[in-house]
This record gives sequence, C-alpha cells and structure tokens, in this order.
Amino acid sequence: MDFDLKRYLRERYQVTGVVAPGRFESELAKRIGTPKKRKPVLAAWQAYLNRPGREALRSFYGRTLEPGPHRLESLVYALHYPFLQFYARVVPELLPAAGRVLEVGAYTGALVHALALERPELEWHALEPLPEAVARGQAVGRELGVEATWHTAWWEEFETDEPFDVVLLLSVLPEGYLHTGLPAEFDDDAAFYRAFALCERLERLAGVLRPGGLVVYGHGPFLGKHPAGMARLLASMGYEAVERHGSGDYVIVTGRQPERLRDARAHGRSAVVEGGTQQAAGGGRAEASPPAASGQSAEDRDGEDVMAEARALAGQGRWREVEALLARAHEEEALRLRLRALVELGRGSEALEGLGRLTPGPDTLRLRARAYAQAGRDEEALRAAAQLDGEPPPELETVLARFAEKLFRELRAGRPSEVSRRVEFAEDLSPGFLTRELLYLGLDAALAQGLWARAERYARRLYERGELSGAVGLALVQLRIREVDEVERVDRSALEEVEPYLTDAVARGEEPLALVALGRLRFEQGRYQEARRLLEQAARAAKGTAVGAAYRLLAEVLEHVEAPLATVLGAHKRAHAFRPYAPSRLLELAERAVAAGEEVLAREFLGALRETGLAELPRERTADLVRLIEPLEGAWEAFRVLWDALAHTEDAPPEMLAQAYRLSRPFAAAEEAEQALAVYVSALNQHGRAEEALAVLKAEVERRPHALGLLFDLAEQYERLGRFGEAQEVWKRALESAYYREKDLELAREVLRNLLFLNPHDPELELYLSELKATSAKLAELEAAPDALAGQTAESVMATGLPRFSGEYLIVLGGHTQLRSRLKPRLEELGLKVDWFDSDSTTAARESLRRIQSRLARAHGVMIVSSYVGHDLSEPVRAEALARGVPVYITPGRARGVTGLVRALAEFAPEIIKKAIG
Repeated sequence: MDFDLKRYLRERYQVTGVVAPGRFESELAKRIGTPKKRKPVLAAWQAYLNRPGREALRSFYGRTLEPGPHRLESLVYALHYPFLQFYARVVPELLPAAGRVLEVGAYTGALVHALALERPELEWHALEPLPEAVARGQAVGRELGVEATWHTAWWEEFETDEPFDVVLLLSVLPEGYLHTGLPAEFDDDAAFYRAFALCERLERLAGVLRPGGLVVYGHGPFLGKHPAGMARLLASMGYEAVERHGSGDYVIVTGRQPERLRDARAHGRSAVVEGGTQQAAGGGRAEASPPAASGQSAEDRDGEDVMAEARALAGQGRWREVEALLARAHEEEALRLRLRALVELGRGSEALEGLGRLTPGPDTLRLRARAYAQAGRDEEALRAAAQLDGEPPPELETVLARFAEKLFRELRAGRPSEVSRRVEFAEDLSPGFLTRELLYLGLDAALAQGLWARAERYARRLYERGELSGAVGLALVQLRIREVDEVERVDRSALEEVEPYLTDAVARGEEPLALVALGRLRFEQGRYQEARRLLEQAARAAKGTAVGAAYRLLAEVLEHVEAPLATVLGAHKRAHAFRPYAPSRLLELAERAVAAGEEVLAREFLGALRETGLAELPRERTADLVRLIEPLEGAWEAFRVLWDALAHTEDAPPEMLAQAYRLSRPFAAAEEAEQALAVYVSALNQHGRAEEALAVLKAEVERRPHALGLLFDLAEQYERLGRFGEAQEVWKRALESAYYREKDLELAREVLRNLLFLNPHDPELELYLSELKATSAKLAELEAAPDALAGQTAESVMATGLPRFSGEYLIVLGGHTQLRSRLKPRLEELGLKVDWFDSDSTTAARESLRRIQSRLARAHGVMIVSSYVGHDLSEPVRAEALARGVPVYITPGRARGVTGLVRALAEFAPEIIKKAIG
C-alpha cells in the first residue's frame, strides 16, 4: 500500500493489534474492569456467535458503539485485523480504473476509507444497517477528507436506482448465520450454501450490480469457510471469469456479473453432484454419456468401458464430464485422468491431495506444478516447474507475473532485501524464470542495498534484451550511485567512462537519470547548448527528486549561456521545490532577484527561506536578510524576522538590538516593540553606554509623554546615573499622569511613596499627599467605603504595608545599583537577609550564574524586577528556582522604583514566610 495501514488503523480507530476471537472476553475484561458493566456486552457477544438473526447483530454492534472510554469499536476491528490487511493489499488491484464501488456491511468505515485512500479516483459507497455506525463512519470520512456515500439498510432490503460497477461482500454474509455447529471448513457445497442462505442472498446482486460488474466475496474470520464451493456457486449462477485470490484462510473469490443470473436455489436444496460439479442448464450431459442416460451408473459398468469413454471425452476437451464420470475413481490411471480434468478445469487446489498418491514422474510433476499455480502457491509451483524438462506448464507465465506483482508491492513497502532474496530464489531455480519485470525488480533492490555485482548481473541481462533500464543500470553500477541526486557528485572522468551507456539510454527513450548524467557531462565538457537541451528534456520527463536535480544543473548551464536572470532564478525556484536549498543560498538568490528588479521572485525566495527555517542561517547574514525584507515586505515583517532571530541568539550585540528597536518604532505600542526597547536599553547599560540609553528613553518620552512605563524607565535611568534631581522631576510627571490622566489613585499613592523615599523632606510632596487624601475622602464618601488615606502622613505612607520578617533569605535579580543601595538596607531593617544582583554590576557570565544558583539551595524566595525579565540570567535562575521548589515573584510592570519593590515584597511576603516555615 502507498500509505501505512497499521498507522491509519491506530490513529483513526485505535487498533493496536490483532485479537483472536477466543480472547475476546479476556480483552474485554482489560477494557471494562467491572463485571456488572461487562455483562451486557458479553451477553450480546454470545448472542452474536450463537443466535442467528438480525437482532443479535444489531445488539452486539450497538453495544460496541455506545459512548464511553472502552473503545469497543477498536476491539471489533482487532478481531478482523489480519483480514483487513489482506483485503487492503489485494482488493485495490482488482478494482477497475473508474466506476462506483459499494462495500456491504461497512460498520464504521475502516475498510472503505482505507480503500478510498488507495483508489481515490473511484466513487465509493458504503451500506450499513445501523444508523449509529453510519454516523460514526461519516464523521471519520469528513476528518480524512474521503467522500464516501453512506446508505442505511440491510443487504436483503437494499435498493438502488443505478447499479454499481463493483460490490464488495467482505466478511459480511456469514454474520447473522453463525452458531456453534458450524465446522471450520465445509466439504459439502449444498451444506455450505444452506448454512448461510447464499443462493437466495446472492440473487440480490441482480438489482445492485450491473452486467459485467465485479463481485468480490471474502468469508473473513468466521467458521464455515469453503472458497471452492463459493467459486462453483458463482459459476453455476452464470458469473464469468470466476477466480480465487490468496491461499489458506485468506482467500477472496471474484466473478463478473452476467446479463441474467441463473436460478441457483436448487444447489442449496439438493445434495451436491458427485465430484462437486453442477451441470449448467441444458448442458447435454445425457448426450455425452449414453450409459448414464440409460440409467446405468459408472459404478455398474465395466472399468475399461468407463476409461475408454473418459479418454474419448478428454480427447474432445470435455473435462467437466470427465471429472464427473471418474468422480469415484481409485485406480491410478483413472485417478490421474480425473486429477488432470480438475487441473484443466482450473480447480488445482482440489487436485493437490490426490496428486500426492500418484507415482512420481514427469507427468505427475507437471500436474503438480499446474495445480500449485492454480492454488496460488507460487513458490511451490516454481519449484515444481524448475524440475520439468521440455515445454513449461501454461500457467508459468501467470505465476511469474503474480510473483512479480507481489515483489512490486514489497518494493513499494520499502523492503528491498526481501525483494532481492526472492528474485535470487527464482534465479537459483532457473535463470529462465527471470522475466523482464523480475530482472528490473532485482536490479532496483540490488542498487538500493549497494549489491553492485548482483545489480550488474541483472542490468547486463536487461541490456542484452534491449531494455532501457539495462543501460541505465550498468551506468549506475559503474558510477556506484543509486539515485539521480548523486550525479552532481560524480567526477567528469567517471561520467566519460559510462558515456556509451548514457548515450544508448537517451537514444532509446527519455530516461531522466541518463538525461541528467549526460547533461552534466556535456556541461563539464563546455557543450552548454547541448547540456541545456538534455536537462530541459530531463526536467520534463522526470518525477520527484530527479526534477530538482535536473533544474539545479539547468540553472548552472543557463548562467553559462547568459540566459536572462529571471530564467535562471526560475530554474532555481523549481529546483528548491523538489529539494530545499540551504537558507544562505536562498538569501543569495533573493538578493540577486532584488538587484535585477525581480521583486516577485525575491519575495518567493524569502517565503521559501522562512519555510526552510532561519535557525540555520549564519548569524552574520541576519542583518542582510533584514535589510532585504524591509523594502520588500515592510518594517513590521523585517522586525518580526529579526526579533525571532534574536530570540535564538546568545549575547546579541547592541547593533542588532538597535536595528530591532529602529524597526519597531512605527508600531511602538505593540508588545514586541516594548520588549525590543527594554532589551535595547538594558544592553546599552550592560555595555557601559548608559548615556545612550538615557537618550533613547528621552526620545521615546518626547514621542509618548504620557506613557507611564516610559516615565518609570526614564526615572530609573536617571537614578542609575545618580542624577536624582532629574529623576525626581520625572517621577513627579509620572505621579501627575497617574493621578490626573489615568485617575488611578492607588498608583498615584505608590508613585508618591517612591518620591518620598527619594526626598522625604520635599514640601511639594506634602501638597500632593494632601490632594490625594482629599480625593480619597470624597471617593470613600461617595462609595460608602472606608477611607484608605485617612490620617496618613508622609512617614506612614512610606511604612504602609511593610511586612516583618525573622531572618528569611531573599535573592533579588535586576534593578539598577542606586535602587539596590537605597532599598537593601531598608529590607534588612525589616528582618530579611538579602542578596541583590543588580543589572549594572552582574553580567551573564557563567560565574555569576553559578554563584546565584549555588545560593538557591538556602533561599526562601527569588524576586525578579520586571524590567530584567528575558535577560540571559533571569530565565535560567527562574527555572532552577522552580525546580528546587523556591517561590519566584516577578514584579508587575508598573511596580517600578523603591515603592514598586516594597509593594511587590508585601505581596510576596506570605510565600517567603511559608517556605521558611515549611
């Protein structure tokens, strides 16, 4: 199959493997552990096996589709698992090139969907009597994108306006007729027909299957198998080209619908004719056998007379009558003639047992070879045929074709070693068994495994037969390559050695590998126009990765013949579609396209570059990529690409961050733009360029004077530089913005507290406090709530909410040196032991990280200043702290300065104390 059936069943239906019917109850116990819940399912299962009728079927399958976690639907498919694999392997090849196909008894559609995925060009229909199964099947079909038409009806009542081209009766007709008295296999045709009411139920095909249409019958995992009897029933009903496929328990029977079905009900009522053969209506049995017509049986007649008549009938090719006449023969000559009749009738599987009783000899061996071939036992048929002298049996060609078909499936499934082994098996039996198909398969498998001597042997024989693949195979063997892509790595001298084979192959047909290799050789020889013609021809004729190889070489040739740049870049674009280029190569092609004014092609190469992934693009080329994207796709796309690259770049230089900052300004309010600004300013500070960081922040505040986050950043930057007077002015601006513009009384109080920490003796701050208290009093009066600022003084505002500690150990990451120097003593006054690693004095060196992580073992909490989040130290420390069970607190974005840290500490205090106690 072209898709993985096991994976399909596992993913769509949760089928993980086969479950034998005898293990149904134990498997059910694994899925439903409670006996009380298991009981109704077991009762339905027993009725399904022992009580014929629709009700038992409806009850069992209804139970398997009840909602719940038990996945009983998958258990049903697990019972049929080997047969699903067999049907999915054999049936697609039997179906016509076009037409309408109906699967009867589709349940929830596992098989019909698998076949539809294999043969999507057909129109698929599914017949199922249970509405809940139909609903489930339709839902799965929608998920898979399979357009199958579902019909809800029982087979015996189904009507259709337009007959189907194929009807699949796979593992369905025995259901509803099962009971404990069924044998594993029937010997009696009539008993088989009666057991499953086949004569009556198959008559339904007259209105469902068009004349000439194909019926496919598979008995499935049920008792009562009798594929030979089914084949005879179809033949007696008038079906043409009745065949059996498979062997052992895995057999399907096919036949072509006649214009009019014959009545076959008498087969179910009467005993089977001796020898298992029914006469067709008006078959002339009496005329062919005068003694039988006169009422005298073959047993009552003289043996010599019977043999004489049988030989006469055999001479006329009337083998059915020969088999009926000698049905009870025991003497070797009569038995041999009867077995030959069975073989001539295509019933070789029935003849095999009798052939074992014959005296060995050339005739017996020939019959055995033919019987094995008709029974589908190809290996035994080949072994027997290999021992014959003279003309091979007529079925040998069919056996070899069927043998080759199996190996084609093995090769498509990715098992070249198995293909190679079985081809060599046929070669060991007789070199004459190696048909063109088997030689090709052997060559392909040997090349895939690097078995060069074996590959050369098969290629030589194909070449002697005048086959194109022989010349190509000999070239591959001498070059020691397996695929077209490898041609680009071959030296010119090696190509010149196989030039005769390549020329011969190109002369015989459009073989892509030969065209690519010869085109490469002509390119190396400087014969560019001839190379261009060959590679263009290869690109048209090839499929898959061979197309990419042809276009890559063609692009090089076009550059040497000075073709228009658009044509050269177009060849590169097509080559990339089949085999992706490296990111740096795509960037180079995009730059060339821009330089030539081909902006559309440049955008396509940039799109391909993003699909391939920027992680593999060299770091030094990132800036070139961004410069290319900005005029083509805009600043936002350029910023996004650069920002993604920076996320995977350690120790990004300030220049790259400056470029990201510049690109982000047109959309400065975006979250990513805010992060770019913060990271850029922090990097400037870490590299000792604090004045530049201050200039950046001042410029941002000029553009957005009321952005509180920017005012906080600017104030902290002034504090970092020790310019506290200017910092105080910015904090006042922030206070006024919070109070007058945003009307956030709580935030205004926090900013005021920060100003008090900076300069508690500033008389202007008393005025601010008075105004806040007045506003708070009015709000409390309006809302009938307590006044949070009643009676507050500057000292009480500074002390509000400060927790008390008892020697707990806190690690703080981030903030500037001035903030640390002012706040650390106050935290220690509250009873904390503090290790503060500020952003100015702490680098991202391994020693710093190791020093911090070593102290986490005894820490009761880690606090990270929000402006420091995303830096090289914050994430490793945070991850390590969480892994050790140490609580981590990241200060809110607006909790800035001394006040923000104090308030954040008040919120974080319970977790610190809890960790210390626990």
